[in-house]
Amino acid sequence: MATHNKKEIGKFKGVFLLMLSCLAPLAAANTELGGHVKFFYTYADFPDKSVFSDEADPYKESLGNLRLKAESYAGNWDGQLHYVLNGLYSSDLNNCVLRGGIAGRGCRELASDQNQFMDLSSIISESDSSVVYQRVDRLAVAYATEKLVTRVGRQAISWGNGVVYNPLDLFNPFPPDAIDTEYKRGEDMLYLQGLFSNGSDLQGLYIPRRDAVSGDVSSEQSAVAGKFHWLSAGHEVDFLVARNYGDGIFGAAYTGEWRENVISSSVSVTQTDSGKVWSAEANYNYSSLLYGKNLSGFIEFFYNGFGLKGDQHSIQDVIDQAELFSRLLRGELFTIGRFYIATGVVLEATPLLNLKPLLFVNLSDGSSLLQFIGTYSLSQNFDLLAGFNLPFGKDGTEYGGLTTNSEQGKLLAPADTLFALSLIHISEPTRH
Repeated sequence: MATHNKKEIGKFKGVFLLMLSCLAPLAAANTELGGHVKFFYTYADFPDKSVFSDEADPYKESLGNLRLKAESYAGNWDGQLHYVLNGLYSSDLNNCVLRGGIAGRGCRELASDQNQFMDLSSIISESDSSVVYQRVDRLAVAYATEKLVTRVGRQAISWGNGVVYNPLDLFNPFPPDAIDTEYKRGEDMLYLQGLFSNGSDLQGLYIPRRDAVSGDVSSEQSAVAGKFHWLSAGHEVDFLVARNYGDGIFGAAYTGEWRENVISSSVSVTQTDSGKVWSAEANYNYSSLLYGKNLSGFIEFFYNGFGLKGDQHSIQDVIDQAELFSRLLRGELFTIGRFYIATGVVLEATPLLNLKPLLFVNLSDGSSLLQFIGTYSLSQNFDLLAGFNLPFGKDGTEYGGLTTNSEQGKLLAPADTLFALSLIHISEPTRH
C-alpha cells in the first residue's frame, strides 16, 4: 500500500492545529462531543450492454465512515469542528465515479479540497483497490445575538423547498436518489443572517473558491448570494439573488398549507453566456393513516432548463451541452433531461421499522428508477438500512443507458443495485 509523502500530511496537520488554536478559548468554556460510525456496502450488477459489464462486474464497494464532532459554547460565541475519516474498498476504484448512481457512492466521499479556500483534506494511504482519506468537514466559529448571526469557516447551508429536485439548493446539493442525507459536504464561507421579530430573516454568504490550476481565489469560481425569507400566517416566501461560477441567478420559492398538507414550489432563472435558463419544481407533501399506521408521502414535478431536448441521447450529446456537462461535473446537477416527476412514501410499519419506496421518472424519455429503502432501529443509537435501486428504460435514455461510440453497441447504463448501511451514533451534542 502506497503512502503519501510526509509534506502533504504535515500541511494538513499544520492547518488543522492552527484552526484548533482558534477554537481553544471556546473549548475551555463548554464543549460537547459526539460522532458516529457508518458502514456502507454496495453490490451493483450492470446489464450486458453496459460499458462496465466486464471483469469488474459485478461491482462491489465497502465504505467505512467515522465522524467525530466537537461543539463549544461561550456566551454569544460557538464553534463547530467535525473530523471525518473514510476508508474505501472498491472492486474498480479507477472507474467508480464514472459508474454513477449508488454504485460509486463511496468515491464521492473522497472529493478533494482543491477548489476550497482551505485545504483540509488528505489521502493517508491508497492502493489499486482501496484508499484511506481524512477531511475536516466542519470548522466554523459563530457569534449570535437576537438580531444577528455571523459564522465564518467550513459549514453547510441548504436553500430551497424541493424534496428530491431543488433548483435553489446551489451549494453541494444531494443527488435525487441519495441514501444518506445526514450531512452535506461542508464549504468554506462567510455567512451572515439578520433576524426579524416576526420570524422572517435575511441571509447572505460569500464562498471564496480557488482555481484548480493556479490555486488562486477566482471571482469566476467563487460565489456570493443573498436570500430574504418572509414568514406570515402560515405562508413562507423566499427571494434569492446569487452569483455562482460566473453566472447570475435569481430565484423565488413559496411554501404554504393546503387542506392540512403542505405545498411548495420554487423557480430559478440563471443568466449564462448563452442566455437565460429557467428551472422550476413544485411538490405536494401529505400525511395520513394506513390501517392505523403512520404514512407520509410526496409528489414532485421538476423542470430542468439545462436538460437535453428529445428522448434519445448519447454520451456525446451530454458532453456537447457545455452548461449541462459543467454542472454535472461540479455536482450541482444530477439529471440530463428536461421534465421529471418523483413520488414516494414513508410507512411506519412498526415503531422501529420504516419502509420507503420511491419512483423517479424522466418524462422526456420515459425511463425511470425504482428505489426501495427499509430502516430498522435496533436501539436509540444503532440503525440498519437496506434497499435496492432498479433502473428501467430503452437504449438511449437516462436510466436505460446513454449510447456510446462503441462498435459493440455498448451503453453508459446504470446498474441493478443492492445496498446496506449500518449507523452507530457514539453520542450527540445537545445543541445543534
